[in-house]
Amino acid sequence: MTSEQAAQLIDDTLDLVHQRLQVLEAGQEARAHRALAEEFREWRHPSGGHIDLMVCPGFPQL
Repeated sequence: MTSEQAAQLIDDTLDLVHQRLQVLEAGQEARAHRALAEEFREWRHPSGGHIDLMVCPGFPQL
């Protein structure tokens, strides 16, 4: 996976998380909303303004 593909995957995931948070908030599911928000807190608000990507050894390069 290229760094561009990884960045796109992160963007797509954050879009889905945002949509799900809106659904949970609208449905007044506060506990599920807090749990999901906490799970992706660092992704949504990374320290330093960006998410560091690391290469995982053993994965094939595409």
